[in-house]
Amino acid sequence: MKHILHILLFFAFNLIFTTVNAQDPPYPTVTIVSDDVEFCESGTADVTIQFTGEPPFAIYYEIGGAYQTVGFDEGTGLQTISNYEHTFSITQTSTDDVNILKVYDNNYQIAPLNHSTKLNSGSDLVSGSMNIQIDQMPTPDAGVTDKICGYEYTLQGSVSDATHTIYWNDMTGVGSYSDINSSTSTFAKNEEGQVTFILTEENGACTATDEVTIDFHGSPTATLNSPGEYKFCSTDSEADIVAYSVNFTGNAPFDYVIKNNTNSYNETSTTLTANLEYPVSTSDQFYILSVTDVNGCSAIEEDITGTQIVTDLKPNTQAGEDQIVCGKEFTLEAIPSSGTSGEWSSAATGINYGVNSNANTSVTSDNYQLVALTWTETSDELSCINSDEVQIRFAEPPVLELLNTEDQICNGSSTYVNLNITNGNAPFSVSYNDETETYSKTELSLGSISLELNPTYDITSPVQSQTDFHFTSIEGVYGCEASYSDLVYSVSVDQQPMANAGDPSLDSPCDDTIELQASNSVGEGYWSPSSEGTFDDESNPEAMFTVSPINEPTQYILTWNVINGECYDSDNVEFTVKPFPTPVIAGKDSTIFALDNIQLYAETLEVGSGTWSLLEGSATIVDPSNTISVVTGMEPGVYRFKWTVDVEEGGCAIEDEVTITMKELFETGGFSPNGDAINDEFKIPGSENLHNIKFVVFNKFGKLVHEEVYSENVRISWDGKGLDGEVVKEGVYYYIFDADELSKPVKKYLVIKR
Repeated sequence: MKHILHILLFFAFNLIFTTVNAQDPPYPTVTIVSDDVEFCESGTADVTIQFTGEPPFAIYYEIGGAYQTVGFDEGTGLQTISNYEHTFSITQTSTDDVNILKVYDNNYQIAPLNHSTKLNSGSDLVSGSMNIQIDQMPTPDAGVTDKICGYEYTLQGSVSDATHTIYWNDMTGVGSYSDINSSTSTFAKNEEGQVTFILTEENGACTATDEVTIDFHGSPTATLNSPGEYKFCSTDSEADIVAYSVNFTGNAPFDYVIKNNTNSYNETSTTLTANLEYPVSTSDQFYILSVTDVNGCSAIEEDITGTQIVTDLKPNTQAGEDQIVCGKEFTLEAIPSSGTSGEWSSAATGINYGVNSNANTSVTSDNYQLVALTWTETSDELSCINSDEVQIRFAEPPVLELLNTEDQICNGSSTYVNLNITNGNAPFSVSYNDETETYSKTELSLGSISLELNPTYDITSPVQSQTDFHFTSIEGVYGCEASYSDLVYSVSVDQQPMANAGDPSLDSPCDDTIELQASNSVGEGYWSPSSEGTFDDESNPEAMFTVSPINEPTQYILTWNVINGECYDSDNVEFTVKPFPTPVIAGKDSTIFALDNIQLYAETLEVGSGTWSLLEGSATIVDPSNTISVVTGMEPGVYRFKWTVDVEEGGCAIEDEVTITMKELFETGGFSPNGDAINDEFKIPGSENLHNIKFVVFNKFGKLVHEEVYSENVRISWDGKGLDGEVVKEGVYYYIFDADELSKPVKKYLVIKR
């Protein structure tokens, strides 16, 4: 068809150009009349073209970006195609189109200078096209050689391009494919053997194949051949053996597992038939669990068949469940086996049956006891005998009574009810309630029991509420129970008072009488001290408390106690009373004779600490916090000192004052020690207020005639006698007087006259 079109186009172009250019030589034409071609990897295509015009002809064409000429002799520069149809060959390794660009004839010569001049000469009346298709060789992969168990295999092929045409071929015809055009098709067959599979992949002109060999080992089968149901009696003391055989197909030897209800048996057979024997002791069934042949291939589940049934004709004797009976009579609950006869028996005494061959007969016991009853059955076939035992406990119901029925307690306290348990089997559990909540007490024994109860106070009651505990039931260890409606334990519950000792009213920490401020919510109260003191009324919450004399700050803890029936509460109030300081004595007012200092002498304190201060005069108190303190910088005059004593800072303070009049030392000019009692001694007034006194007397020649030295305060008084005890002569004498309190010694003279 394409060739016919090319011929028609050739004549059409020739007609057009003959008509249009009648006055000139017509342009030549060329038409490609060859069909498209396809090669694998590479190929040489023949291109056939047809001309119009005047020979010789030549053409200029392009393929894959390369420019070529046909019919042009490069050596002579002449055109060489003399026929109107011409064929030339092109060798290609890639897909391209053949495109003719120019056609030349005798009237329109080729200009062989370069690409540009060639295109500028000749005729461009060209038509037709041709494609040279170069296909790539595919690379299929059929998979790897394998050995499989069974008769079905999923191929593991792969192809280079999923759009290519692919298909399988095994050349055997012994199996079938799930999809012959799938690289992973599933192949199934019915017998063992090797199969070589060929995977073909086609890409245009290119076809490639790959092979794989799969060895189908198949799978074994096994059948358990039973001679029929095997029956035996396991109670006849005889050993019982069940025998049967197993038939195999496949490749021996076989490893297989026989399974029953309790065990698995691993067996091996080197032949296609195996004979087996197994001991049996109970009803059972044997079957083949698994089979593996010499190739390691296992039988599939549906290829393993057959079962050996084993039946133990021993009666399935069931005497019933063990029971606890509250009382002495019970109806037995054995389950009779089909095809058997039975009978009850017991080694216990005092047991009586209604009809002992009846599986559900009644039985009574003369005593509360645990008994074992045996139900024995005999089967009609093989006379198999079997027994089962049931234990029946005939239990005694318990009895509960209350030994006390009432109590009075305080809210939050416990009460104890005394129970007495008689009869029954310990341990017991007792149930009771307080009309709002139910309680139970367990692990109780026979006899008297003291049970703790914790009733709550009814807040709607002003002073006292009542809780009734109803004891409703008692149950023994075997479940035997007794119920009651009249066992009531009544408890009166007193309201818990709230004591508040309050805060004491103290005008001063040194007060010895304190007004108390207690209160309580309910009930009556009274005071009790924790240390010495007295109350004006110990039942009065606002009593006055008077402390006993104290010598140091004392903490008092007083307790306000409140009682409401059985309830008690207390609260403490704490306060501290400070003692008055003692003794507070600054000393006696006095007149002293000194030059510039003195010592203050307050009484030693038993309680408290003191401080000196100067109220009048000008001087310096060296140690104001000492009871004995030196005062310096004094001059003759009147000095008033205050001694302030406090127990502690901010406490009770007491003051005392002392006045000291300072005068100069009396300076007498002489004395007359003649025994007339008038001016018989030389005295230094005020010396008794000084310390470490030294008094010496010299005559006019500087000889020591008298000396006195005292460490304590002593008043100097000289009677005119010398060191030897004899009176000294009349005349002028010199003396020196010194003491700690003097800033410098006193040096003066005196005259003695007789």
